[in-house]
Amino acid sequence: MTWLLGIVKIIILLGTLVTIHELGHFLVAKACNVKVQKFAIGFGPKVFAKVKGETEYTLRAIPFGGFVQLEGEDENSDDERAFRKKPVWQRILIIIAGATVNIVFALVVYFTICMSSNIYVTSTLTKVDDNLPFLAGDRITSIDGKRVVTANHVSNMITRSKSDEMIFEVERDGKKLEIPLTIPMKDIGMIGVGFGSNGDIAYVQRGSVAEQAGIIAGDKLRSINGLEELSINDYSNMIKNSAGKEVTITIERDGTLQTYKLVPEATKVRNFNVNYEVISDLNFLQNTYYAIDETGYYFNETMRAFATLFTGRPENVEMMGPVGIAGEITKTESLSDFFYMMAAISLSLGVFNLLPIPGLDGGKFLFLVIEGIRKKPMKEKTEIAWQLAGFAIIITIAILVTVGDVRKLF
Repeated sequence: MTWLLGIVKIIILLGTLVTIHELGHFLVAKACNVKVQKFAIGFGPKVFAKVKGETEYTLRAIPFGGFVQLEGEDENSDDERAFRKKPVWQRILIIIAGATVNIVFALVVYFTICMSSNIYVTSTLTKVDDNLPFLAGDRITSIDGKRVVTANHVSNMITRSKSDEMIFEVERDGKKLEIPLTIPMKDIGMIGVGFGSNGDIAYVQRGSVAEQAGIIAGDKLRSINGLEELSINDYSNMIKNSAGKEVTITIERDGTLQTYKLVPEATKVRNFNVNYEVISDLNFLQNTYYAIDETGYYFNETMRAFATLFTGRPENVEMMGPVGIAGEITKTESLSDFFYMMAAISLSLGVFNLLPIPGLDGGKFLFLVIEGIRKKPMKEKTEIAWQLAGFAIIITIAILVTVGDVRKLF
C-alpha cells in the first residue's frame, strides 16, 4: 500500500501543477481572444476527451505533462484569432502566463502553510554562550546590513557569509547597537536530523549518519549519553560538540525505547551557539507579518539558488529530475510536508520555465522581445535552429540529472 500511496501522491501533485500551468496559458489566451484548439493534461493515448465550443479538452494516460494548442502558434494561419496575428505584448502575456501562475500558486501555498503553523522561531536570543558579546533578550535585526527576522534568516546569513568577520545589528532595551563578531569555520558534528518544536525528529536526511543507524522521522529523542530531559537546543549542541566522537542516543518509537551508537560526521560550518525565542499563539496580524516575511524569504532563497547554478559556485544547490522529485514526494508524511513539496516544485517549475532557453517559455519570451525590438519576427529557419538547440540542451540536462537521481537510489 505504501508504493500505491506514493504513486497517488505523485499523480496528484504533478497533475495539479501541470493543470494550473496550462490553465494559465489557456485563460490568458482566451482573454486575448486567441482560438484554443486543444487543452490537454498528460501525454500519450486519450483517456477522456470532450469538445466544447471550439476547444477539445483531453485527459491522457501519462499524467506528467500537458499542452495548450493555439491556432497559428506553430503554423501559418489566416484566422484573425490566430496566435501570430496578435500584438507582441499579448503573445508575451500568453507565453509567460503558465510559469507566472506556478510561481503565484507556490507563494500562496507557502503563505498558507506559514499562516497555519502559528509558531515561529524569532531572531531574539534567549540563551547565549559566555564567549559571545550578546545578552539574552537581544534581537538580531541585521547582519552585514541585511535584514533578518527569524532564526532561520540568521543561520543562513552566517552560513553564506564570504568572510569570518561580520557586523551584527541588535536591538537591546529599545536601542540599536552594532556588534562586530568573528565566526570562524570549524568542525561540528552532524547526524542529519531536524527537530520539531515538540522534540520529535521531524526529518532524517537521506544517506546521513542517522539514517544509516536506523533513526527515522517521528522518533522522539529521550536522551544523549544518558542525559535526559534537556532542551532541543542543548541536545543539538551536544551533537555539534561531538564531531568524530561516538554518542549514545536513545529514542522512543511506538512506546518502546531504542538506543543507537553513532559518530557525528565532522562538517565545517560557522557555529553560532545560541538559543532563540519560540513564539506561538500569535494574533492574526502577527501571524500575517511572519507569514509574509517567510514567504518573501523563501522566494528570494529559491531565486538565489537558481542564480548560483550559473555562477560556477552551486553552494549546496542540488538539481533534481523526475526520478528524484518522485522519490521526495513519496517521502512526505504529513499534509504540510506534501503541500510544502508542492509549493517548492511549483516555484522551481515556474522559475525554470522562465529561463531564456529556447524550448522553454522563457526562450519563447526572448524571441518575442527580439521581435518587438526589430518590429518583425525572427526568420523561421533561425528560430527553428535555436529551438532545436534549446531542446538538445534541455534533454542533455534531463539525462544528466536523471542519471544522478538513479545513482542515489543505490
